[in-house]
Amino acid sequence: MTFKFTRMVAVAALLTPVLPGLAQAEEVLRLNNWLPPGHTQMTGIIEPWMAAVEKATEGRVKIVKTDASLGAPPRQYDLAVDGIADVTVGVLGYTPGRFKLAGIAELPFVGESASGLSKGLWTVHEEFFKDADEYKGVQLLGLYANASGHVMTTEAAGAIDSIDDYQGKKFRVGGGIVQQVNPALGGVNVAVPANEVYEILSQGVADGTLLPLEAYPSFNLKGVISNTLTIPGGFYSSAWFVVMNKARFDSLSPEDQEAIMSVSGAALAELAGTSQDAEEIKAKEQMAADGVVFNEADEAFQAAVRERLAGLEADWIEQADSLGVDGEAALVRMREIVSGVEN
Repeated sequence: MTFKFTRMVAVAALLTPVLPGLAQAEEVLRLNNWLPPGHTQMTGIIEPWMAAVEKATEGRVKIVKTDASLGAPPRQYDLAVDGIADVTVGVLGYTPGRFKLAGIAELPFVGESASGLSKGLWTVHEEFFKDADEYKGVQLLGLYANASGHVMTTEAAGAIDSIDDYQGKKFRVGGGIVQQVNPALGGVNVAVPANEVYEILSQGVADGTLLPLEAYPSFNLKGVISNTLTIPGGFYSSAWFVVMNKARFDSLSPEDQEAIMSVSGAALAELAGTSQDAEEIKAKEQMAADGVVFNEADEAFQAAVRERLAGLEADWIEQADSLGVDGEAALVRMREIVSGVEN
């Protein structure tokens, strides 16, 4: 009887289904997911990074996404601080005035590619910003930036070919420095979540939106965007963070902490930049196939933009200096890194 029972238990164990990865994981971390299904930030950056974490820790740590968001986009950082989620991803500019230094990657005319801006942001953070200790209550896992934003308009609004065309136009803007860029050029800010862009453009609430090209497929803007204007040198960008609750990170073994950081930081910045730049190319091809007209700002338009936005750089340097950071030196270093990637 004993032998028969033991054999039955052994057979049952062999037949019990095992969830790949999850059953072997000693630590399961919950990542809050607030992005819409299929968004390139999740599919091209966060999900591959999650897989890299599991591989680097040899399956001991697995990150799983929530089925629904535990909080609005501006709350992502605090969700991690409070331990409501173990890991969160968010846009630093969604909480204006809270994180000042990462704005270096958002400034106009700093760079165009996500690769350059992301590498520059993480490197300058490590070399210049770390001691300012802006990221309290969390383990900072990564910082990266979008590719340069563009001026996208509807057919009814028409193309923007000069600074005069810009005056009084209503643009949906996100968080961060773009909220200052748009009105400085004469535009009117329309502040709604990115997933409502299609609705407000199709209903004529806004004349256009300021976003990187990859937003066109991510937010289903086919049929509402007819024109796109590029500002050479980089119009503006948005900086993103990936953080973990500090106590949760500290609870992991030193070996797993080291493994996680090996695929985060600079590695995550590289992943984010490469992925987004590839999506920019694909998005431009799709937009062209859909009949979207592309224009590049001429010299007069560029000069007007530079003149109106010149104060933003000086303001950022002043803020950095107030935090004990040599803002001018950091900006020189940022441009050096971006230039090395983009040229």
